[in-house]
Amino acid sequence: MAQSPQESLGRVLRSLHQRGFVQLPSRGGVRQFDGVLNCNRGDVKIRLSIEDWDFTRYPVIEILGVPEGAPLLIPHISASGWFCYLADGSVVLDRYAPEGAVAQCLQIATDELNRLLGDPRYREGELQTEFGASWSIGQQPKPVPATLGTVRPDSAVADAYLMGDKASEWLLISCDVEEPERLARVMRLPPPRSMQKCWVLRSGQLPGVGQNGVPTTIGELFSWLKSWDVGLYREFQQRLGREHFKNPGVLMVVIHCPAGWFGFYFELDKTLVLGFGRRPLDLRQQLHTRRRDTSLTRITLSEISPEFIHGRNLSFPSLKDKRIVLIGCGAIGGYLAEGLVRLGAGTGNGELTLVDPDVLAPGNLGRHALGMNALKQAKVSALASRLDLEFPHAKVTPHNRTTRLPADLVGDLVINATGEEALSEAINYHRQGLPDYRRPPTLHVWVTGEGACVQGLWVDEQKYACFRCLRRNDTKRLKRFDLGLGDDGLRVLGCTAFRGSAGIRVKTGRK
Repeated sequence: MAQSPQESLGRVLRSLHQRGFVQLPSRGGVRQFDGVLNCNRGDVKIRLSIEDWDFTRYPVIEILGVPEGAPLLIPHISASGWFCYLADGSVVLDRYAPEGAVAQCLQIATDELNRLLGDPRYREGELQTEFGASWSIGQQPKPVPATLGTVRPDSAVADAYLMGDKASEWLLISCDVEEPERLARVMRLPPPRSMQKCWVLRSGQLPGVGQNGVPTTIGELFSWLKSWDVGLYREFQQRLGREHFKNPGVLMVVIHCPAGWFGFYFELDKTLVLGFGRRPLDLRQQLHTRRRDTSLTRITLSEISPEFIHGRNLSFPSLKDKRIVLIGCGAIGGYLAEGLVRLGAGTGNGELTLVDPDVLAPGNLGRHALGMNALKQAKVSALASRLDLEFPHAKVTPHNRTTRLPADLVGDLVINATGEEALSEAINYHRQGLPDYRRPPTLHVWVTGEGACVQGLWVDEQKYACFRCLRRNDTKRLKRFDLGLGDDGLRVLGCTAFRGSAGIRVKTGRK
């Protein structure tokens, strides 16, 4: 039976009162309660906040105090005390038993705190696997947020740029000198302002976090790097010992490791640079002695590189560095072009070539990836412009013309999305005439049965079927694999033939 929030509140109040929780004044519809969780290492003081009585969002638990002797940095607990005790969607709470739902959350939180406080190995493992969270939200002061663009695997130095206007500046770190300009253009930002150089370091080991948390000073940084990865520590020391610092400012560093990217910077003030900037070994010695208490500012990095964007959700390599030719940019090809770019086509040394002779007509709008703002424009040009706006890293080359065979049969993949059988057989014929080393894999895709089905044929080796094999070799050339959908979707309007939408029947005239 449905119950009101007031009824739910009453049941929860009685349950929490029995546990010794005290209700606080509500704020903005949020009910708050102070109490303790009885953990094995001692009581943990918490504040419980409930806003959503449908329990589509879990009650919020804030840690107010931990037992004496607890580590300074505890996984899943932010510097402000917010406790991530449940991953979103991992547990479904029963809205019809609110007191049970709240009790379930408190028990899960207690169990997790027992593991975090009582098992050093578990705590260390969680800190390593969630190092990014420890670096970003585990300690005060909060880190400086920055965006990481393209950084090549062999890069030792990147550039740091200030992006946006002065009211909302943000930092971009990139090795691609054109990337800041492209991002500023598509995001409609002022021109980027070059800031300084940024060192790039790498480690193949997961970073650990000590009892005192992540480093906050130069001295703590040196000790932490040495305990984490001796090779990384030595590389950093070697670079400090040979770099000439000419101007005061900051030394900025980003590090890549199995836990991802993170960074930091510290000040190189005027006195230090004027006194030791031209003597790197002496400056390094100063950082280890008199300047070891200099504050360290952490940097948290969110990636925006093509490798990250196009490969993040894939279980297979992206299409980076691949040369792909898409013939036909209509109802299928338009969406394919967008999908290919999202998979990385055109990035790196790759290129996505679009070939189609048509302009976008009113009759195309109901089923094309483009909209009315592209009306009467060449499909390939409008698609390329839109993809450039959405993915400026990708190289998309439009050719507003008919297919040229065999000239267009090049690259790592050719996709024929025209749905035209005569052209498909022509592609088949000219592809077979190419030498083996120049014969690209080819994908034919087309709509059949009034749009009720999309079919495809992948052709990569000569021993397998070709497009011609889809028809029987007889006088009627019947389909070899008939899906039973029929061909009654073909419409002829003037000089144009096209397929209607699935399930639509238009009757004209009298019965």
